Amino acid sequence: MPGDRYFSGRDRLLDCFARIEKLGRASGIAPRKDEDDARSRLAGPLKIVALGEVNAGKSTLLNALAGSEICPAGPLPTTRKTIAYTFGEVTKDEEGEDGWVRAIRPLEYLKKFEMIDTPGSNSGWRDSVVAAMPRYEQADLILMVFPAANTWTAATWDLISMTSEDALPRVALVIQQADTKSTEDIQVIRGHMTELCLKKVGRKLPIIAIAGQLAFDAKVSPQTARKSWSASRFSVFEEFVSEEVCHSEMRQYLLQRTAQEAARRLREIEDGLDKQRRGMNDDGYFLAGLEREGDQLRDLVLAAATERLAGARGRYEAEVGRISKQLGRTLGIFPTTFRLFLGDTTPARMETEFAGRLQSAIRDFAQLDAARLLDECEGHWNEVRPRVVERMGMDPGVSSVSGDVREKVIENFTERVEQGVSGVVGQLRVRGLLDTLVRNRNQRLRYLMAVLLLVMIAAGSCGALGQTKYSWILMGVAGFLGLVGFLLAWFSRLAVVRDTRSRLLDSVGRFETAMHGDYADAVRGLFQEYSNGLSGVRRLLADRKSSLEPRSRKWDALYLELKSIEQDL
Repeated sequence: MPGDRYFSGRDRLLDCFARIEKLGRASGIAPRKDEDDARSRLAGPLKIVALGEVNAGKSTLLNALAGSEICPAGPLPTTRKTIAYTFGEVTKDEEGEDGWVRAIRPLEYLKKFEMIDTPGSNSGWRDSVVAAMPRYEQADLILMVFPAANTWTAATWDLISMTSEDALPRVALVIQQADTKSTEDIQVIRGHMTELCLKKVGRKLPIIAIAGQLAFDAKVSPQTARKSWSASRFSVFEEFVSEEVCHSEMRQYLLQRTAQEAARRLREIEDGLDKQRRGMNDDGYFLAGLEREGDQLRDLVLAAATERLAGARGRYEAEVGRISKQLGRTLGIFPTTFRLFLGDTTPARMETEFAGRLQSAIRDFAQLDAARLLDECEGHWNEVRPRVVERMGMDPGVSSVSGDVREKVIENFTERVEQGVSGVVGQLRVRGLLDTLVRNRNQRLRYLMAVLLLVMIAAGSCGALGQTKYSWILMGVAGFLGLVGFLLAWFSRLAVVRDTRSRLLDSVGRFETAMHGDYADAVRGLFQEYSNGLSGVRRLLADRKSSLEPRSRKWDALYLELKSIEQDL
């Protein structure tokens, strides 16, 4: 096929350009409009138009080029309208409003060459041919076909004379049916046609003598291919098409212009990728700034931890006061008297009750404080979210600590704050302290109770023996001992309550210290959950950055490929 090297280079360039455009679209970089539309012009098939008189062999020439009988040919006029033969999957003819027929044929040759057959220049349709000359001149190759028997016919030479100066470089004269003339005759005909060229258009035009029918037979009949092909001299004509048309100034311009557009497009993509890379780096700094804001908010909360824990201290002191009152009631005269005989479990009960109430109080405090911190986070997020949308063009959505997650975050915060409570209660050793105080008190009261009982037994015995005087004396002693016991129980109860209260209040500093560490851990955990709100944006930004690497590598490969194509061109 003529122009194989040209079409190979052209297809490589167009394929490279298409992949450059694909890379540009994938990178989100819109292309600029190609002002002279060089790429689409280059992608289209080369147009070859055949002009000449009736039976000059125009249709046969085009059939020989295509290697297939696409144009009807015969001794009588067969072409009454301009027919443009183009490629298509389905064979069909379509007549346009301009009177031209678009003949669609599934022929590979037509992918690269669009061939235009015209009515005879001396036929009844001459006027339509003359009127269409400006359109014919747009073809890459204008073939003026003459039969070897009559190369001086005026009708065709008139068409040559009216051809514009711009189109003349694309005109070639074809002597058809050259096999009917001897070599000497062809030489004479060439000389005569050259003189007419100089006379009609003032320049020499290429003149090629061929036998189109022999060339066609050689292409469709392999048995006679060698003999017919050599006699047809068609190889010279196809070489002319390759050199003069495929490598014409216009085609070279389109190739170079398309290569320049591809290079320009690559530069645009490179600039766009660099801009995106810089923008993504800026986005990374922007996100880091937002994360620092979250860290600053967390640090402010931690700095105010002592002040916030004053509420927990108040709850601790309130529970100490409450447990002290409860202890005072428990150590009353009558409850104490019964426990002297039944056993005293006051220390264990007081410690359990104190630990439970303190745990509940700290839990309430932690839940309220977690809700307060989450409200502050929500307020900050309501400021951050529109800034992310405006700066990065992506919506991070609702805060990561809102909605259904909020309760879970509060629960986690509360559990972390509560962790130290049981440890603090254990360190206070409330049970051990009470055990000592209550046991000492009970021992004194038991001793006094035993003496009182002995005195009362003695008084009863004296009364039974008739020693009334001694009986009353002993009863007086018993009353005195009862009063002493009452006072001892009263003052010892006050002492136990006072000592227990003092011991627990003295330990408030230890409680605050233990709470401070757990509270700080809980705050950090809460803000860690809050910071996850930007993790989705971070991942998306990372995905965008990672997508730049293969695009950059693809850009490098396309750049090297384009340079190779330019060197070949």
